Amino acid sequence: MLRGPKIVYLSRWYHRERALSSNKNAESLDRAYNVLKHTLPRLFIEPLDYSIYSPNLIFQNNITGKHTVGLYHYVKQIAILRTVGHLKYAYVKFEVLKITKHPEDNTVRFRWRVRGISGLKVMFQFWKYKIWQLQEILKDQEAWYDGYSICYLGEDGLISKHIVDKIMPDESREVVDSNTSSQLPTGSLAATTTQKLNFLYPHK
Repeated sequence: MLRGPKIVYLSRWYHRERALSSNKNAESLDRAYNVLKHTLPRLFIEPLDYSIYSPNLIFQNNITGKHTVGLYHYVKQIAILRTVGHLKYAYVKFEVLKITKHPEDNTVRFRWRVRGISGLKVMFQFWKYKIWQLQEILKDQEAWYDGYSICYLGEDGLISKHIVDKIMPDESREVVDSNTSSQLPTGSLAATTTQKLNFLYPHK
């Protein structure tokens, strides 16, 4: 039987290990959150930081029904997204509307928007505007696609699963400050949207 001193020692050891594990999880979550917050807005102009992802990353795309396992396939999908975005649009941008971290389930959740404007639209509609009205051209002629992502961190502190869902486009076009403390919905959303995102994730 364990005697009093041994029980006390084991109890202290257990709580110390739990505290260390909790701190490690918090640090990993903070890192993933910060990397995503700073690199996602530049998705169409430079590679992402893939050091925060697990080599066995599960990518579940509920927009197209595509499901892949492995970081290689994920990187490939991002590369295709970037290429198709630039081919389809003269101007394309990935915006993070809101991003939050959730220690309770070790996830980072973010709502995003892809904004794009066709080069032909700019050319054919340009005569209606003055040169200093470029922002109005972009606002009037752009297409936009909204989505919602959940990134789950594994025990190793790396993102082990990324789920993508589509949501109803928000009429507000203002980008939310990523430092906001507002919470995102805790469940993945799959609301119907009037615009299709198949061009963003083409099938093999």
